[in-house]
Amino acid sequence: MLAKVLGLALLLSALPAAAELRPLAEEELQGVSGQAGLSISANLNFAANPAQTRCPGGCGMRVAIKPANSAGFIVLDNIQGTFSFQGLSFDIVTIDSGYDGDGAAFNAPAMRLGLADASFNNARFTLAGSNSATSSGAGFQQTDLLTYQTNGAVRLQGNIYIFAAP
Repeated sequence: MLAKVLGLALLLSALPAAAELRPLAEEELQGVSGQAGLSISANLNFAANPAQTRCPGGCGMRVAIKPANSAGFIVLDNIQGTFSFQGLSFDIVTIDSGYDGDGAAFNAPAMRLGLADASFNNARFTLAGSNSATSSGAGFQQTDLLTYQTNGAVRLQGNIYIFAAP
């Protein structure tokens, strides 16, 4: 009996907390302030896996992207090192000015990734083309296009804009 009374009391006390969802008039919206977007911070350490024997000393992480209508993959392979970023922001913005007049002609939304404080230490990766998302299996072929390696720290700041294809 006591449990029923407590349950009823909790239910009745929650009723005043219910909020009404309704559209806001333009005048009400002008009085609201806030910030749009998303901010993320992380510290990632990618180490070589000695069990992956196709790379001397073992391979790091692999990321494969298959473009639309493509038979192959664009690959970031053997990713190693420490990558960190504080306050990586994500936002959708409208490019309608700037860029030596090209912004006004573009006049469309773009995705903006903001790098407030990003760095990588003792990093390595290989940009490649491959016929497979994974590096195992019969018939695996990969053409390495570029290998980047740094011994030390590299710091990055600025924005990366990603535009939709027409």
